[in-house]
This record gives sequence, C-alpha cells and structure tokens, in this order.
Amino acid sequence: MHKIIFVLIILSLFVSSAAYAAPLQSGTNFPDIRLEGKLTGEQKKYLDLKGDGPWKISDIEADYLIIEVYSMYCPHCQREAPAVNSFCNLLSKSKECAEVKFIGLAAGNTEFEIDFFKEKFGVEFPIFADPELEIHDEIGQPGTPHFFMLKNEDGNFKIILSHEGPFESADKFIELIKDKL
Repeated sequence: MHKIIFVLIILSLFVSSAAYAAPLQSGTNFPDIRLEGKLTGEQKKYLDLKGDGPWKISDIEADYLIIEVYSMYCPHCQREAPAVNSFCNLLSKSKECAEVKFIGLAAGNTEFEIDFFKEKFGVEFPIFADPELEIHDEIGQPGTPHFFMLKNEDGNFKIILSHEGPFESADKFIELIKDKL
C-alpha cells in the first residue's frame, strides 16, 4: 500500500511539474550538481572519478556529456530503455564521439530502484540517484525522459542540447549528437 502511495506521489509530481516545467535550455550553464551512486570500478574509470563519492559533475572528465533524466516509474523511460542501450552502444563505438560520455540521473529513485531498473533492462551506463528530487528541481523539473547534452568549457558544462521526451531512434539520435560536436 505504501509503495502505491509513493508511486502516485511521484507520478503527481511529474504531472504537476510537466504543466509548470521549465527545464534548462540550450545556451545556459548546467549547475555543478552533486552526484551520488553505486558505480562499478569500470564506470568510475569511464568517467575518471576517484573514490566512492559523492562527486560533482565538474569531476567528470569529458569534453561532452549526455545526461538522461529518467524515472523507473515513467512508462516512456521503460519503453525506451532498450533504445537508450542501443544508443550507448553506438556512442561507445563511434570514433567521432570518442569524447562524449553518457550518464543517467534517476529522478525520484533510490539505489534499490536504480538496481531494479538496471537489472530489468540490462542497463550498463552509470546512473546517479536523486531520491529527493533535489537535482531535478535544480535543473528545472524536466519531464521524463529528458536528455541534456553538455559541452565542457574550461571546467563549466554548458547545455548545447535540451531534448524533451523519447528520441525517435538510436540511429537518428546519434546523428543529432554528431551534429552538435
């Protein structure tokens, strides 16, 4: 019963935030958000993160960073999870995108829920938790899924793409990303 109430609260937050949402847009700086999560050694190496966190987004070594804001309770996010995995696979194999890294931000999800999502959908990219929606508020309460592409400019990440909703296909999204490089 508590789980159902929790899910209804989360859904109402997303529905209400969608009506008044003002996610950060291209051309603005992305805040240096605090990142917490259970990362594997390989994921920390991928992002060049040291220790066990928490980290800041400015700790990530990347020329470009793509962030998927999702929730495990979002049906669009669940439906799109295989396409996001395909996109990450294309991204990792693309020589043009060698300096682009990808992370997930789990809006309103705990580590337990992240683990469930990762196992159910075979997700391998690093995901950071935002169980209290503090980061979600800081980035303008975007609906889920939402993709931000950031460019590192001397240690500050600037938004060069703010994409609401699911992408059409992994192939088309990687072409959009390449156009932004």
